[in-house]
Amino acid sequence: MKMDRVVNIMMYLAGMAFNLALMALVAFLVLSFFNRGFNAGRDFADDMVSEGTYYEREFHIPEDASASEIARRLEEEGIIHNRWLFQLELFLRGASREFSAGTYVINLSMNNVEINRALRVRPYEAAPHEVITIAEGTTIREMAEYFEERGFFTAERFIYVAQYEHFSFSFLLDVPEGRPNRLEGYLFPDTYFIPVNPSPSDIIIRMLHNFDQQFTEDFHNRLYELEEAGRGMSIDEVIIKASIIERETRLAEERALVSQVIHNRLAQNMLLQMCSTVKYLMDDPPLRLLNVHLAVDTPYNTYMHAGLPVGPIANPGAAAIQAALWPAATDYLFFVLRDEATGAHHFSRTMAEHYAARDRYLD
Repeated sequence: MKMDRVVNIMMYLAGMAFNLALMALVAFLVLSFFNRGFNAGRDFADDMVSEGTYYEREFHIPEDASASEIARRLEEEGIIHNRWLFQLELFLRGASREFSAGTYVINLSMNNVEINRALRVRPYEAAPHEVITIAEGTTIREMAEYFEERGFFTAERFIYVAQYEHFSFSFLLDVPEGRPNRLEGYLFPDTYFIPVNPSPSDIIIRMLHNFDQQFTEDFHNRLYELEEAGRGMSIDEVIIKASIIERETRLAEERALVSQVIHNRLAQNMLLQMCSTVKYLMDDPPLRLLNVHLAVDTPYNTYMHAGLPVGPIANPGAAAIQAALWPAATDYLFFVLRDEATGAHHFSRTMAEHYAARDRYLD
């Protein structure tokens, strides 16, 4: 009797194991079916967003990162659609061990199996690549000249692609059709690993993807708060303001103050009168503008035209964007450069204070 009972228990456990394995297999097949649908949709989206199926994204794995952490980050960065399916596939294929630290190349058209394989190849630092670094406040023209100096392509080629090629990112929907330097403000300044012999699109798409990630959920929530408070702004208006902040001051502690001056002047229907906007179209602008410069009529001349300029005047970093969304709580309306060496400004509340400061610091 005891032997029969043991045999029955063993058969029961074996049946349970078989059923669990069968359920896992069925789950894998079902999820794989849906994943093919996800991948088909992703391939179509990549054709739309990434200008071709060969667009590559860098993905960094820190030291001691587990497979579950990597799967979560892959999902958060939009590289995979379902981290649980990714982990299930790793488990069923016996590949759930930890990955090696490094920066890897992932093609956005890859499926989960291919991504897993790519993350087990040598890190990107060991592969042939170029490194570019773009500072906050750089313009498209300045970028183009830098890329030409690096021998990638001509400056005019980069400017042409940035202006006329189609890049399907939702934040670009606010940008008016035909605006000069259409992508100005959205090519996020950062350090990038790019392919050897890159095309303009290789660089532009990376920068636009980075902008999409850097314009965080907190920024979007702030836009919603401002709209609810009756002070709504579009993303484009935020970036125009951020670009002016970036070019008007190089001091971190002044960004929110410059932002408040911009907000206050617009709220009081005052001309912005920002020198940086006038300088935008000048090939070699002087440190201080003269009346003859201020008399040139362009869509960027905020001494002549009310409101914001027609578009951003540079590509701002995250700190300037944050300042545009969270200006300081002051009633300043003016500022003037008081120290050319440090770039520090004197801020004033009234015209009389401003004239006194200007006489003091500009003489």
